Amino acid sequence: MTISETDCLTGYVLHTRKFQETSLLVEFFSRDQGRCALLFKGIRRQQKKQLSSRAELHLFRKLAVQRLSRGELATAKVIESLGDYVPLVGQAAIVGLYVNELIYRLVGRFEAQSALFDAYDRLIRTLRVTPLDLKALRIFELAMLAELGFGIDFRFDASRQTTIKIEGQYDFFPEQGFRWLARPEDSGYSGADLIALGDGIMSDQGAKIVKLVVRQVVHHLLGGRPLKARDLLEPPQL
Repeated sequence: MTISETDCLTGYVLHTRKFQETSLLVEFFSRDQGRCALLFKGIRRQQKKQLSSRAELHLFRKLAVQRLSRGELATAKVIESLGDYVPLVGQAAIVGLYVNELIYRLVGRFEAQSALFDAYDRLIRTLRVTPLDLKALRIFELAMLAELGFGIDFRFDASRQTTIKIEGQYDFFPEQGFRWLARPEDSGYSGADLIALGDGIMSDQGAKIVKLVVRQVVHHLLGGRPLKARDLLEPPQL
């Protein structure tokens, strides 16, 4: 991938860690370049200018940054904070950390994901108003999987290669999708609920279903490795 000498990016900080004595290594999620690693040199110095720039590198703060060099680890500087910044706290911050971890672990470097970025941007703005909007979170999760090529088809019965039936009960398998349960006594997902989700209707029950099937898909994609942020919210809701 060719990167120009000076490259302006709009995005959010996903994660930061100290680098050497005075710098910060930042995982940045941008609209046009996807996830990338940026090195902010000298930003941990105690001078007023550096402290101001460092303060802007908060999670969930939309930023314009300038990439100053080429390569997998580019140096960068903060240009400006975009829009009014309202920090996420409490449950909203935990949901935000969970979403950041999903992106960090599932989205490859330098993979432009403009639709996913827009979905993330909408979710962060929603969380500032409604700290634990689980329906908005489930909508984001589905959008993320779809953008990564792992979209869930709530209208297709993989076992019988036909559409989901309203009277049916179904199980879910990450590599296949929904499959008809032949025995009525088996507990599964209601065909009526799945059809509603396929129509874009996110009811309370639908949100519970999405939570469960997304968990299965993410577990599969991560090879069974757990997400740390899930343990932060009690009772478990992520």
